[in-house]
Parts: sequence; structure tokens; C-alpha cells
Amino acid sequence: MGKLGNKEVILILIVINFMLYYLLYFIGISPLKSSINNTKADIDTLQAEYDEKKAIVDSEETYKQTIETLKAEKAELFQSGFPNTNAESLHAFMVDESAKNNITLSSITISQSVRNAVDDQGVDSLTGIMNNDITMQATGTYDGFIKLLESIEDVQKTSILTSFTLSGSDASNMNANIVYSFLSADKSETPDDIFEHKFGQSAGNSRLYK
Repeated sequence: MGKLGNKEVILILIVINFMLYYLLYFIGISPLKSSINNTKADIDTLQAEYDEKKAIVDSEETYKQTIETLKAEKAELFQSGFPNTNAESLHAFMVDESAKNNITLSSITISQSVRNAVDDQGVDSLTGIMNNDITMQATGTYDGFIKLLESIEDVQKTSILTSFTLSGSDASNMNANIVYSFLSADKSETPDDIFEHKFGQSAGNSRLYK
């Protein structure tokens, strides 16, 4: 084989350099670029997680203030939003409201049951709140019954009318069956201007009214 000329040598060197660059790219540069891209993606993810957690930390005082506000609002609603659990006072309230609207009660019954809450472990716990189902049978005028229902609703306590049956062909003399459901709370230390009833009998007397 004859001696290579300068052109051939230069061409061979160019080809070798190209092959070396090609191999270097796929062996070193390409994985490095891929690694850099992956690392950048990881950094972006971590930065987003950091920003999210920092926002939570920065809001800690706001959360604390919100919790205290909600606690205060809960306490206020507990005191103002529920009548006491005294069944006699609930009974007296319904009797008084009926009398104000010229409604004659033939019977009134109250059924009480404790309302429980279930915690995260599925265990029942007392809430200090009771269910009170009040059933009344009464006679009166149509307008009187409507005003009675309005007066109970105007109290804005935790009550709901669950059943109301009105019968009779004369609007001045009608019969009604009324069922109300009240939620009441154990607030024996807190006076209730609406539901507290001053009974006239002496201690031990079971009569609501003399």
C-alpha cells in the first residue's frame, strides 16, 4: 500500500474525530444532559412542595386565629341557639305560646333522647345535646294555629316542624296535630330568657301550673 497523502491523512483524522465526538456524545454528553434535565425536574418539584409547605407555615397564625374565632362562635351558638334540656320548661313554653294564640291543648307529650357523636375510632361520645320530640293535639282557629307556628319559628332556636295535620270545615273551630323536634343543650348554669319558666308551685310539686 502506498504512502498516504496529506489529504487522505486529514480526511481520516476528520472521520476519526467525528467518530470520537459521536461516541463521546452518546457515552457522556447525552446521559449528562438527561441527568441534568431530570435533576431540574426534581428541583422544580421540590421547590413547588417547599412553596406549598411554606405557605402553610406562613398561615399558621391565621389558622390559629380562625380556630379561636370558631370556638367563640360555637360557644355563643351553644348558649343562644339551644333551649335548656329541662323538659318542663319546653312543655311550659309550648303551653304558653298556645295560650297566647287562643289554642286549647288537649294533650302534649315530650320524648327526649340523648344525641351522641362518633369519633374517628368509631366510639360514641356524649355531645351535651338532646333530641326533643314534642307532640300536641289541640283545637282553635285556623289563624290561631298559623300564628302559633309563626311565634315558634320567630324564636329562632333549633327546632323544626316535622308534622302538622289540620282538620275541620270551620276555620273558627279546627283540630290540629302538631309535632315539633327541638334540639336542647345542657345549660343549667346559663339562664334562658325565652324558655326559662317560673313555675308557681312549691318544690316537689309535679304540676306545671297551679
